[in-house]
This record gives sequence, structure tokens and C-alpha cells, in this order.
Amino acid sequence: MKFAMIHADERGETHFGVQDIPEGELAVGPPPNPTGQMSDLGAVTTMCVIAFRAGTEAPAHNAPQPYVCIILSGEGEVVTSDGEARRFHPGDLLFCNDLSGKGHVTRALTDLVLAFVNRVKS
Repeated sequence: MKFAMIHADERGETHFGVQDIPEGELAVGPPPNPTGQMSDLGAVTTMCVIAFRAGTEAPAHNAPQPYVCIILSGEGEVVTSDGEARRFHPGDLLFCNDLSGKGHVTRALTDLVLAFVNRVKS
């Protein structure tokens, strides 16, 4: 499974990249088992859901720990320190791993609901 990620380079600039997590087949339910593709995000510590009103802007900040953000509803925009802006919609995932550096800006373009899956630091 591939989805967007944010990371910082050695100069502290943040950039978008691609997080690629291997997929494996998973049998679901009783026989005959239908199968799906599963990607293991690794160990997690907590999960929370946060709602933002349209127009909310979080100024440049770093991820406090590695986390996967899942857009549940609404539309948001994230801007990295190199100036690239991307819009995210329901069902999109974003792996935030800019633990240091100049951080990223987050904007709620509409009412926005996000789930944060906090990963264990590696």
C-alpha cells in the first residue's frame, strides 16, 4: 500500500514523499474465506479522532511522534516547508514523520474530521 508521507531532510526542510508498506493476503471470515490485502502499520500507542471547523489553520509544527492521519470527512490541506501543498479527502492517509525540522502547516478547508494513529517511535 502506498500513501503520502511527510519527512524532514538533513537541512530541516520538510517534503512530501511516498510511504510504501508491503501488502499481504488476509483471509477474512469463516470458510470459504474471502481474501483481502492487508498492510501492517506496525505497533501503535494510541488512536484519537479530532474535528476542526472550516478555516482552522495550525501554523508550522512537527509531528510529536510518528503517526498516520486518516481523513474521515471533509477536505484538508497540508503545506510542507519547501512550499508544496497537497489536498486530502475522505479515505486518504498521510504518514507524518517530520519529528524535527521546519514542520508543516495544516488547514481545514471544510469542516474536517481526522483520525490519528500514533505509532511507536522506532
